Amino acid sequence: MTMKPRHAPLDGTRILVTGASSGIGRALALQLADAGARLALSARRVELLEELAAEIAAGGHPAPILLPDDLAVPGSAARLGQSCLHAFEGSIDILVNNAGTSLTGALSHHADDAAARAVFELNLWAPIALSAAVVPAMRAAGSGTIVNVTSTLQAVPLPLLGYYAASKAALAQATRSLRLELSNTPVRVLEVVPGGTDTALRDIDDLPWQGAPPRTLPPISAQSMAARIVRSLRRGDTRLVYPPYSLLPLEFPMVGRAVARLAGGRVDTAAAIDPLG
Repeated sequence: MTMKPRHAPLDGTRILVTGASSGIGRALALQLADAGARLALSARRVELLEELAAEIAAGGHPAPILLPDDLAVPGSAARLGQSCLHAFEGSIDILVNNAGTSLTGALSHHADDAAARAVFELNLWAPIALSAAVVPAMRAAGSGTIVNVTSTLQAVPLPLLGYYAASKAALAQATRSLRLELSNTPVRVLEVVPGGTDTALRDIDDLPWQGAPPRTLPPISAQSMAARIVRSLRRGDTRLVYPPYSLLPLEFPMVGRAVARLAGGRVDTAAAIDPLG
């Protein structure tokens, strides 16, 4: 079996990043541009994508291809995959499934309503559909990488964050299955598991805490997380958990359950479970 280079260059690689308008996706796009990658960027907010494209071009890099879309709409991910392949003339080297969303609310209240379904559409079905759209081209080209961004909350079942945690747990399991399915092909699968990161999606801050929120370790910056992803892409890794202490709940599930019990007991769930009082 051919060994992959431990420090593969990113210069000239064709990369699609979803959720590129803010947070980890935006920071990653900037760093990949600095590394010489050819970028296609997708997100819902066109104006933010245009601002990012202007910043990348101002840094002396080729302007990225902008493919705005709402991946929470069924069918949009497959369409985006085909649009990206067309823009890159039929090939792509790296797909970064970074786009994600959350819903702070009780499972017993939202059930499977439109907001709940949108979380799974964006966090689970879109990455699967996008991957399926580009894998044939990667196999034909003889190389490629699928990057799925999950979360440590897959192992920490906090109240009122069940939709986000469940969708990311499902994506993590699907990522492992996809890696096994493609193990005899030239396509590599990388799971990125961010710990607490300073982004707009840090929904733990939105929970209705009884009293002050519990003290946690300071969140890492989106720039720091992006730098680790770039390093993992260059090294050919198949899993990145950062910061390293985030491994604890993943490798020792009892730790995740203990954290959930301690923190969850301080969340005021009454209004969310019975919003009509």
